[in-house]
Amino acid sequence: MDDDSSQGDGTTAQSRPADKVAFVLSGGGNRGALEVGALLALLEHEIRPRILVGTSVGAINATAMAINPTLEGAKWLGKTWRRVTKKDVLPDNYMSMAIRLLTGRSSLFDNKRLKDYLESRLPKDMQKFADIKTAELYITAVDIRTGELRVFGIDRTESVIDAVMASSAYPLILAPWEYQGRQYVDGALVSDLPIRVAVQMKATEVYAIDVGKRQTKTIRKSRLGVLRVIRQILNATAYQRFIDDMGWANKLAQDKIHYIMVEGFNEVGTWDFNHTTEMIEKGHQTGVEYLRQLSSHARISDKKAT
Repeated sequence: MDDDSSQGDGTTAQSRPADKVAFVLSGGGNRGALEVGALLALLEHEIRPRILVGTSVGAINATAMAINPTLEGAKWLGKTWRRVTKKDVLPDNYMSMAIRLLTGRSSLFDNKRLKDYLESRLPKDMQKFADIKTAELYITAVDIRTGELRVFGIDRTESVIDAVMASSAYPLILAPWEYQGRQYVDGALVSDLPIRVAVQMKATEVYAIDVGKRQTKTIRKSRLGVLRVIRQILNATAYQRFIDDMGWANKLAQDKIHYIMVEGFNEVGTWDFNHTTEMIEKGHQTGVEYLRQLSSHARISDKKAT
């Protein structure tokens, strides 16, 4: 994302909050830029997380924010997103893609370029979850063999980069990621907004930022094709899991669960990074508006109480 990996550690920028606030970040490919905008809005209002939970691109954003969970960190992340291109994270070689298909490989692209890119941005002293002292970080992925959700970060000795790569391995696009003898794919397939993880990790307040496309309509004939049919099925499955995840919100008081859905840019392809600035701005606007409404409701409640 940005050649400067020195985003700081967040130890002096803001005081540690009394409540155990969690930010839960969904998947969504390049729509992760929308998350960045919403994160900026939250941190501008001095809402700082002690827990970061992320899946897929949300795992990438959550990792960056856990390292520096401050407004400074969010600004660094925004700057990083504005510079990323498709070539930074995926091979730009259609011949290679065709060969992988013809030879029965498990994905259109290998993961090497994405891993190299992310590793170059990860501070050298932040290789294990235990190295991150400023916030708790949890990343989710799906175990291919069992189909179960794996939560990385509970074991603080686990590798951060391997967790992020496992969570980002979207089927057909990127190959399953092997770690400790098991293979993993994108955590969003089982839990696109893993609120349950934040609740299980004793969060007292949750801000869930959802940038995923919720596709529930049937497949149109004009869009039929093997890859698109499979992707539609995966999206439909993820939607059902999303409903299950939202049920975990009931375990918190109503005023302690915040659902921020950032919509728009549905026509932008998953790997199109030409609209990043506008997407960050949209996410920021959505976050600011949500907090404005939240403040307004709080004032009304206070008046009724008096």
